[in-house]
Amino acid sequence: MAEAIMDRLRDAGHRLHRHPHGRGDFRRRAGACDVVMMLLPDAPAVEAALFAEDGFAAALPPGALVIDLSDLPPAEASANAARLADLGALLADAPAGTGPVIDPVIDLGGSDAACARAEPLLRLFSDGVVRAGGPGSGQRARLVRMSDMRMADRKSDDPDGLHRLLRLMAFDGPAESRLGTS
Repeated sequence: MAEAIMDRLRDAGHRLHRHPHGRGDFRRRAGACDVVMMLLPDAPAVEAALFAEDGFAAALPPGALVIDLSDLPPAEASANAARLADLGALLADAPAGTGPVIDPVIDLGGSDAACARAEPLLRLFSDGVVRAGGPGSGQRARLVRMSDMRMADRKSDDPDGLHRLLRLMAFDGPAESRLGTS
């Protein structure tokens, strides 16, 4: 999948640097980039690529955008966005799937500024970019969509959508935190 994405970006005239793990020499290269796109296998790999001692986050120039195509828990994506914001960079979470083919829908989460910059790049390799909300929302929307697809495959007996609503609420955290009560 990464090769297909890179081909589309190259065809659109973007200059690319590739490193299979996003670390080491890539840190130096990332410091000269406006946008870094990563597709890694899991949250620990993303954490290491960004924030390990040889991670590239600290080398990013102010205003740089990181587009994370990896599948992560929504809380991890939100935390990564906050940490990058502290460094002056933006993060868009846009999980593109885990198989050899890009998912037909890419759920895009992040700040308005991050999403505005990420969306045109994502549209170079997917017609199905859907803005999901703030940081972590791309991951959250993908989880809900994938769960809904599995439920549809099982011919769900949830015609009023109650189970889907409960899943959404579970992803957003306890009601008390949203209402500002203790």
